[in-house]
Amino acid sequence: MKRLFLTIDSFFLVSVFLLSLFVAPSSANISPTREPFSLDPMILFVGGSGPGNYTKIQDAIENSSAGDIVFVYSGYYKENIYIIKTVHIIGIQNTTTIIDGESKGSVVSIFADNSSIQGFTIQNASNDIQSAGIKISTAKNVNIIGNIIQNNGQFGIYLKGPDSSGVMIYGNTFRNHSYGIYLFNSPQTSVSANDISDNGEGIYVIGSYASLIDNNNICNRGLGIHLENAYNLVIDSNFIVKNSNGIYVYNSSQISFSKNTIGWNRWYGVWTKYCTDNSINDNTIVSNVDVGLFLESSFDTAVVGNTFWDNDNGVYLKDSAGNRIQYNILRNYKMNACYVAHTLVHRRNIWNQNYWERARMVPYPVFGSIKLPKATISVMNFDWFPLKQPPHPNHIKNINTLETILYVGGTGPNNYTSIQNAIADAHQNDTIYVYSGTYYEAVLIDKPLKMVGENKTTTILEGNGTRDIITILADYVCVTNFSIQNGHFNVFINHSSFVTITSNIIYSGLHGVSLQNECRFVTIEHNMVQDNVYGIRIFSSRDTTISSNFIQSFKINAYYFGTSLAHGHHHWYHNLWEQPRHFPYLIPGKIRLGNLSLTWLNIDWIPQT
Repeated sequence: MKRLFLTIDSFFLVSVFLLSLFVAPSSANISPTREPFSLDPMILFVGGSGPGNYTKIQDAIENSSAGDIVFVYSGYYKENIYIIKTVHIIGIQNTTTIIDGESKGSVVSIFADNSSIQGFTIQNASNDIQSAGIKISTAKNVNIIGNIIQNNGQFGIYLKGPDSSGVMIYGNTFRNHSYGIYLFNSPQTSVSANDISDNGEGIYVIGSYASLIDNNNICNRGLGIHLENAYNLVIDSNFIVKNSNGIYVYNSSQISFSKNTIGWNRWYGVWTKYCTDNSINDNTIVSNVDVGLFLESSFDTAVVGNTFWDNDNGVYLKDSAGNRIQYNILRNYKMNACYVAHTLVHRRNIWNQNYWERARMVPYPVFGSIKLPKATISVMNFDWFPLKQPPHPNHIKNINTLETILYVGGTGPNNYTSIQNAIADAHQNDTIYVYSGTYYEAVLIDKPLKMVGENKTTTILEGNGTRDIITILADYVCVTNFSIQNGHFNVFINHSSFVTITSNIIYSGLHGVSLQNECRFVTIEHNMVQDNVYGIRIFSSRDTTISSNFIQSFKINAYYFGTSLAHGHHHWYHNLWEQPRHFPYLIPGKIRLGNLSLTWLNIDWIPQT
């Protein structure tokens, strides 16, 4: 047996890694704590050339103590692994560290709370309904990170029962199973940033609640996502394309679908049946054969702010009532919307302020039919106030054919000299295009619009160290391609949602990007946030996504503060934090509940290396 006490340097790195493992993903739906880990963890090595290294992973597990690390070198391990105590199994590289179950039961079975497995190829479980690549039935708060899970017959990963709650499945690849991920009555699960492709079904959920499915790539032979008897789930920012069908939801409620791309599926995009009180908001549902959204025997659904483009049929309702369809953009091949019902009650849905292919000056009819026992009656609903402009064109490809562009700078005869004057004259959802130059002004954006610089290195918004540069007070704003520098707040977002800050240089301010006062669904991506005193500052806001940025600050790269647990719910992905990182990066925060102040952590699990 080889047990190695950590040196000071390696202890620091492993301690940071372990601390990240024992803090839940940043979701209000997931339990935020893990059991404390040992302050003197040991590393047990498997494979490699060390004189006391183990040859089998299972032997190292059995000789470990709670909180230890089993570190596995590249190799081909023909084993069935049983994790029976709280240990952390780490492979050196997931493409070369392979656990092969040789078609004998599950490859990895996890029975210990607060354990983890990371960095392996896990393959060749027995092809039966009792076995999986990874099977969890009696363990809580388990982390499954960065693995390739393939060729395991029925299930890539199988979570069974309420005793497998609080599991985080992050950054894995699932391929060639009947079911990539199967959750059966397992609550508080987080499925994030995985590639789930070439399976029979992608994610199959029965009876779970309080779970999060976000930022996954889902492309399979059958269904992308199946939800049944589920409630209080968040399905956010997934790419669900080229499946047989996108999402099927049965007998479920309080499901939130937002910011997903659901397209190019071979039948429908989203189908809900016997469902109530769900929300389908701000999704892009495009190029699905047959129908984009099908509501069958479904009630009180909010369908708001979506894009339905180039489906055969956009929205189709059957025996459904009390649904609200509002602020959507619809342009489809055969029919934008229709409904069929078997009682007069089922024709009662609200269609309001949608954009129907083009500007409409009169109410837009939605055709339907009532099929009674002895007669079929043709009826109509109306969108009495259709929109003359699309509600949020920044989310749509090829939207230039629909928008108005106002130009600032340059040599055009009618170009503005001031960005603020152009904003004052713009209508909702217009684009402000700013030519290269240095602009010494404080910009206030108080309506939905897109502000685009010609070149981010030469289109400069200069604060001279005396002013806030960009202040955003409206929803659906996008700012891209600027150098924003030397301000007090370089970018200040106040009580605004669905804001995107992308591909900018945000430089040398007191605050780089600052959010406050219940901002939601703000995206900060592909920016250089450099040489500010404070890089990204989030106050009393939630559901911010911070991804693929370079962040380097003089004092604090990022932090957040809130007055509810939801204010600790943010998503950090693949940022470069000053220098390449090989371990998860911790983002500190505080949550104040009355007189109680809680230290909170978010984590960028896989920062840029």
